[in-house]
Amino acid sequence: MKALIVMAVLATFAFAGVTEFGVQVGYWNPTGDMGDAYNGNFYFGGQFLSHMDVVAIEASIGYTPLKLDDDVEDLLELAGGEFSGHVIPITGGVRSYSNALYGAAGLELDIASVEFEYADNPTLNYDDSDSELGGYIGAGFVTPMGTTGDLDLSIRLHLMEFETDQMWLGICAGLNF
Repeated sequence: MKALIVMAVLATFAFAGVTEFGVQVGYWNPTGDMGDAYNGNFYFGGQFLSHMDVVAIEASIGYTPLKLDDDVEDLLELAGGEFSGHVIPITGGVRSYSNALYGAAGLELDIASVEFEYADNPTLNYDDSDSELGGYIGAGFVTPMGTTGDLDLSIRLHLMEFETDQMWLGICAGLNF
């Protein structure tokens, strides 16, 4: 339901101005309590921008696999366990430009899934998925790439459930067309 609300708001602005679509790659690094359990990992996603007179409406959907902290991974291996997990962030917000620089903020729906599997003791197996509403703030730089595209470099702080102990710092590069 949360995803539908975010998508409905974005659809309202989809035809409000010049529209661009793009792809993103980057690196997400956990901070706070998230940094105790996870290591940073790569991020892949797609982006939508609708430019208006003063601001741009932005939306994105991405994917980042979760990678356990090395110490946690070692303990899990000693126990005969395996881990897999991912986060699918869906964002929607606004950005305001000052020449090539911009600031951005908005809401974020994070769909997370984790699975622990123990071959020797299946009673310990754990599988969970959850969606959490949070937000993001960030800044970036956009420069034209030829006549049809833009290079978009950004840094963002992603706040899962608006909590400072569940933050991810994302650094991304994207091409918008």
